[in-house]
Amino acid sequence: MKMPSVVNFDELIKNPEIINWEAHNTLGRNGARIATLYHCEKTAQKISIVQCQPGARADCHIHDGHETFLILDGCFTDDFGTYRKGDFVIYEPGSKHAWSSDEGALICAIWGGKTRAE
Repeated sequence: MKMPSVVNFDELIKNPEIINWEAHNTLGRNGARIATLYHCEKTAQKISIVQCQPGARADCHIHDGHETFLILDGCFTDDFGTYRKGDFVIYEPGSKHAWSSDEGALICAIWGGKTRAE
């Protein structure tokens, strides 16, 4: 039996370097990095931590499945509003948006399908 993955958000907020990061620069993203906790190639389901540096942004993109995210720290803005620490945001399949983070943010993101350029 495979052991579960465990991430303590309190520890992660204090020290983001406790996980392994990769560049998050597809679909016009810049200034962000990602740590993938779970990914199913068949269904494109994915759970990740995204760290946005101050000034990070992404071009408009479409989510074929749902996108759900929890702001762990900082501030994140998209076409629909500004989200702060503790905000839990749920987008239905087919949603589209661009985003930015002027002050930086740490986000737990869950995707239920592929993401593509607009």
